[in-house]
Amino acid sequence: MIRFAFALSLVLTGCVSVSAEPLKDTVPNISVVGEAFEEVAPDRATLRFGVVTERPTAAEAATENARVAAEILAELKSLGVADVDIQTQGVTLEPFTIEEHDAKGKSKGVQKLYRARNDLAARVKPLDKAGAIAGRLIDKGVNSFDGVEYDFSNPDEKLDALRAAAVKDAERRARTYAEAAGLRLGRVLEIRPVDSEIPQMRPYAARLAPAPEATQVPMRPGLQRISSRVSVTWALGR
Repeated sequence: MIRFAFALSLVLTGCVSVSAEPLKDTVPNISVVGEAFEEVAPDRATLRFGVVTERPTAAEAATENARVAAEILAELKSLGVADVDIQTQGVTLEPFTIEEHDAKGKSKGVQKLYRARNDLAARVKPLDKAGAIAGRLIDKGVNSFDGVEYDFSNPDEKLDALRAAAVKDAERRARTYAEAAGLRLGRVLEIRPVDSEIPQMRPYAARLAPAPEATQVPMRPGLQRISSRVSVTWALGR
């Protein structure tokens, strides 16, 4: 009985030792990266813009900047942009100096001014309204246009479909390799996402001055490539 218990202890110890190792390190296997992608037409745009005001005193700069920013917000509301789609991204007030020169280039002294800035972002949907809205904002006093980012509705649904397609692509590739070597695929040992699946936005940036007439900012969102990559490891058998 003692011998049997000792032998059983050795067997159990050996089992624990083997199971503690990654399974893919103990059996023949193959790892393949699968990929799936899709070109998607964006249907939403996020405009990033600001109001910059320069005045001799801090109070004047802040007051005028706040007035113009309030008009911008009211204009966005009149254009159908919901409050939840508008975000203040920065408010600053800082002094700066400029050196004045006469006609001969000689310095006339240094003037101290104050610069107030209010940066905003607005999500516009549908996308085809973005150019007209950007133009209206410029007409209302926006004098810093910092970019536009495009995205699309239901990104999780699109990415889930691509994730499944990437796994199937990995299986197709792995089966091709295995059959060429006279082997067959066994159980899946590991599934690991590769890289980021977040679509890359296409920014458009410019610094614009107010226009005397109605302005239309041309925008071409094009297509966005979204993709999913996954590494899958299979056991191999004969």
